[in-house]
Amino acid sequence: MSYCWGAGSCGQLGLGEAAAGGPVRCRRGPEPGGGSALLEAACGERHTLLLRPDGTVCSCGANARGQLGRKLRPGQRRGYTPEQIQALEAQIIVHVSCGKEHSLAVCNRGKVFSWGAGSEGQLGTGEFKEQSLIPKKIDGLSALRIIQVTCGHFHSVALAQEQVFKPYAVAALATIGVVYISCGDEHTAVLTQDGSVFTFGNDSAGQLGHRSLTQMPGPQKVEWLDGPVSHLACGSYHTLVYMSTPGQVISFGRGPQRHIENGTASNPGEQTQNFDISSLVSANDLSGVQVKMIFAGTYVNFVSTLQSQDLECAREISPADTLQKISRLDRTLIDKWIGVTVGTDEFQEAKREIAMIFSSPACLSASFLKPSSALGANCIGVDLQKARDVFDELTKNEWIVNQINYYLLTDLIPGLPLRSPHREALSIFLLLPECSVMYKEQNLEPFVMRLAQAINRMSDRSSNILEKCWMSLSASFLDTVVQMFKKAVVSQLPFYATARCRDTKPLLEVLEKLYRANRKANYTLQLSNFYIDEISGTFILPTDVGRWRSWQATANSCHEDDVPVIFCRFPFVFNLVSKTQVFHFDSILKQEGAKAEAQFILKQNELLRKDELPEFPVFPLQVKRSNLVEDTLRKLSLVEDSVLKKQLLVQFEGELRGLDAGGVTLEFFLYLFEEMVNPQYGMFVYCDSASPMWFPTSPSVEKKKYFLFGILCGLSLFNRIIAFIPFPLAIFKKLLDKKPSLEDLKELSPVVGKSLQEVLNYKYDDIEENLQIHYCVSWDNKEVDLIPDGSSIAVNNKNKKDFVNKYVDYVFNKSVEVIYEEFKRGFYKVLDREILRFFQPQELMEVAIGNANYDWNKFEKNAVYWGMYTPSHPTIKMFWKVFHELTVAQKKGFLLFLTGSDRIPVMGMDCIKIKFNPHMTMSEDHIPEAQTCFHILILPQYSTIEKLREKLLLAIDNNRGFGKN
Repeated sequence: MSYCWGAGSCGQLGLGEAAAGGPVRCRRGPEPGGGSALLEAACGERHTLLLRPDGTVCSCGANARGQLGRKLRPGQRRGYTPEQIQALEAQIIVHVSCGKEHSLAVCNRGKVFSWGAGSEGQLGTGEFKEQSLIPKKIDGLSALRIIQVTCGHFHSVALAQEQVFKPYAVAALATIGVVYISCGDEHTAVLTQDGSVFTFGNDSAGQLGHRSLTQMPGPQKVEWLDGPVSHLACGSYHTLVYMSTPGQVISFGRGPQRHIENGTASNPGEQTQNFDISSLVSANDLSGVQVKMIFAGTYVNFVSTLQSQDLECAREISPADTLQKISRLDRTLIDKWIGVTVGTDEFQEAKREIAMIFSSPACLSASFLKPSSALGANCIGVDLQKARDVFDELTKNEWIVNQINYYLLTDLIPGLPLRSPHREALSIFLLLPECSVMYKEQNLEPFVMRLAQAINRMSDRSSNILEKCWMSLSASFLDTVVQMFKKAVVSQLPFYATARCRDTKPLLEVLEKLYRANRKANYTLQLSNFYIDEISGTFILPTDVGRWRSWQATANSCHEDDVPVIFCRFPFVFNLVSKTQVFHFDSILKQEGAKAEAQFILKQNELLRKDELPEFPVFPLQVKRSNLVEDTLRKLSLVEDSVLKKQLLVQFEGELRGLDAGGVTLEFFLYLFEEMVNPQYGMFVYCDSASPMWFPTSPSVEKKKYFLFGILCGLSLFNRIIAFIPFPLAIFKKLLDKKPSLEDLKELSPVVGKSLQEVLNYKYDDIEENLQIHYCVSWDNKEVDLIPDGSSIAVNNKNKKDFVNKYVDYVFNKSVEVIYEEFKRGFYKVLDREILRFFQPQELMEVAIGNANYDWNKFEKNAVYWGMYTPSHPTIKMFWKVFHELTVAQKKGFLLFLTGSDRIPVMGMDCIKIKFNPHMTMSEDHIPEAQTCFHILILPQYSTIEKLREKLLLAIDNNRGFGKN
């Protein structure tokens, strides 16, 4: 049964123009279809909405602003009897609410419709229209599944499933477990899971129930209510609560000031009446009647009751129980689906249930929501481990996999929330990578590709929230997301040369977002987790470098949609080998481009019968071996900048010019750097004999030499020469604009670095007395104040970190600023800064000077044998026996003898293939010879292992000079 009472002059009781001084049976609208039951009522200032069990809505009362949502008969201004709202007949409405002159309705799909007065924006349509006569869907809530709405005088509030039952706009309610909300004209009341009531807003009429003269800001608990509350409702300036245990309805507040209808008094004060409602509904007025729900309006209150046959289940009913429940996965459903027999009615029902859950982002997210008590400030709102386990269990059944595939593809992925400001709504983007169907080869394109496209279409706000969610993930779950998108990229590599390759771009763009999130999270994952190793050694890299350089030249004139995929725009996917190959291909492209341009000009001039010759397409450098350093620096200072980016061809004066396959150039850099980095030359200082070199604070050579040394370092890199220059890692950090740290100082000067670490580790309060350190340090034989008057400022536990930071900054930056900048200027005269940013400092160091990752067994395994030599030849067997007995220093000496360098390229030992060549005219009295350009060892046949050892060591000890025997 349903009851109503209060004013009815506008027909808002549905009783004509009659009023009711006490509870009377109310009408529910036309009987056909709706039946006689009433599911819910909502009251505005002068209008009412009645929701029937079949999901239809009737309205009655005033319609001045279209708040009834339906047209009245000609000449009518009010609806005195409830009539159905035809515009909503296609929807199954599950919840309604009324404001002063506007109305809201929620359908079973979680969509919200609004109509009536909208001048204050209360309709949520983005417009401020005076009125809207027909119910319209609120598009701004389309990404959320709304389960309840409530209206104030000129405002509206919606409760979404994605919000874990906590209004996000009211931070103070985040942890109290809100299950129901209601709004008055200027106040709001919320009901919690434990039956407590919190109110906030205007308390001028006592509608908050706080019984205190001091109004506290924010939600406050109504303390005096004696027992848990089952239901609540807000009128304009009053609040009703129902406690089911004693069966009492309690009201507090008063009726609002309202104009006397048809009043004629001239004094505005005389045209209002104040209604104190404290006695309108006494606590025992409805004793003996089992209340199901209560509804409050401006002047009208409704109570729905339970029939006698429903009384057994009445104890547990609460407002939350009346709300539309969202479908979600639980243990019962999982067991049911796994155990169902194909073809049965239960099978068809299971398919419908799968369709419901896996078609809806909200349903799938709700299935794995964590309880509010488990949520922290940066916590992920869903249980990803539970999701992973459940998906693994479900996808063992083929028919379930087929159903999941279909509904993910047709409904869920197209319906992903792209503009939601709520973490819970966006958690679907974290759940999908945990589902194993996303990783199947046939699903990578339709599923993962579309997911990537959706992520790239997200609003900036939603994208930022998703990025923060990624930052909060543990390594295991973040890596799952990364590997999913990487696998999709790999599946597209065969199409790199086709127009279809553009489909790879959204995947790479998402990986870039993930890479950025990982960096902001202080590298939850190692950089190698993002590497796509399948790119290395393929035709893709040289082509990609060409695409990249062409795109850079035309970036301002071409549309992004017309640009093919370019991996160089996403260098974080390159492993070290790929980065090195890209760098080398780029150098070759520049060098060969200069040659092609010269050849074109030459042919063109021939056709035009011109005698002009093009600019020389290489960089020829002829130097004196006897005065190598000074002659090189002098000639280098005369070279134009453009020449530096051409292929370097070195010739020593007075020596025969032949085909240089790299050996002469390699020898040139070997001898040149060996002399320039020698402490006796004076350009660099060493803290001790085993430490790397660094710039002096007071250089003894002119500043220009550091500029030219930078050019030489750039030239060796540009021409793909591994030259051992004993710089520390710090120099490569600085070249890549990264700060050196205390760890770098430990490498440069282990003694100083260790001392500073001990300062940081010192935990006792007597640091000043015991250590007696001041902001004055000794470096490179100079006493320096790190701050003004530093010698008189002691280091203590409060400033020791600052002291260490300033010490490190002085050594690596301030003390060498001028000459380092000269070195850097020369270095980047040759090299492209942008492509070097592909590398991490350690990687750039390995590319420049190689590494010491020796694998001598692989060295033997990769050997190539020519002529009579085979692995079983006696001379070869003796050679390897002797070689493996050498010391590490001797083996490195042999490597220097064979290749011109004792360092290993970044590609590893596989790049060094020793080629054994017998020399038919050489006797065993000759020592072995080497052609460093091709790694060829000319090895005579020796009769004994002793003879071979003697000659081999002699060759190693005399490895100075190119091709000497």
